[in-house]
Amino acid sequence: MQKINLVKLFNSFIISIILTFCTLSQGAENKANLADVWIMVPHEGKSAKFESAFKAHLKFRQKQQDPRIWKTYTPVVGRDISFYVVRSCCLNWADLDSYQQWSDKAKVLAHWNKNVAPFVSHYEHYFNELDFANSHWPESNDGMKYFAVTQYRVKMGKRGSIAEGKKTLSDYAKAMKWPYHWSWSDQIGGKEGLSLVIPYNNYADMAPPEESFYQAIVKHLKDEDKAKAIFKQWSGNFKSTDYTIYRVRPDLSMK
Repeated sequence: MQKINLVKLFNSFIISIILTFCTLSQGAENKANLADVWIMVPHEGKSAKFESAFKAHLKFRQKQQDPRIWKTYTPVVGRDISFYVVRSCCLNWADLDSYQQWSDKAKVLAHWNKNVAPFVSHYEHYFNELDFANSHWPESNDGMKYFAVTQYRVKMGKRGSIAEGKKTLSDYAKAMKWPYHWSWSDQIGGKEGLSLVIPYNNYADMAPPEESFYQAIVKHLKDEDKAKAIFKQWSGNFKSTDYTIYRVRPDLSMK
């Protein structure tokens, strides 16, 4: 089996790698803020066969009127880039039950096990809980090809401090009209983690701005000491960070 540190590279992705946002329903219990995420690692030397079988499986799902749209992403930077992130968004908890019923009726697992599973060496499965309130995502992500994901390794007992810092930074970014989009998400399953996702149309868009986010906040607050205190509080919530860029794969995604 190919060796790969998926927890470090993915760490929730998402893929909360993030890509299709849905409208929030009325009532917290119906909030459609979940993403269903699968990570798949093909057997070494079997990526081409995996992709071919996966495409055929997507066609089977569409023929069976899959109620979800699945999108696939692959990493373009990092030490291990030979895995696939397959993601569907946005759902509520009840959707998971109804989807399981559809899946059983359509016999999609049997089709997968027969046609695709022989080429897969490893799976991981997570849910991502998206924070719409503190995110700033475009109404349409058409044309967005790349997604930069910063994964934060959370210190124990810092959930409250993280929520406070995340809101503070997001509120300032919105007030300053920071010229980028972003999304926050928490991983459900595995190690606790927080992800920040920034979408780009191309590599050129990834060039650092002339004024950094920190410099912009200093200018906005007109108080460098206050800005330093905000970033110190924020960085104190985490053990480390990990950065990966993912590319959407239209050829391996549902339209």
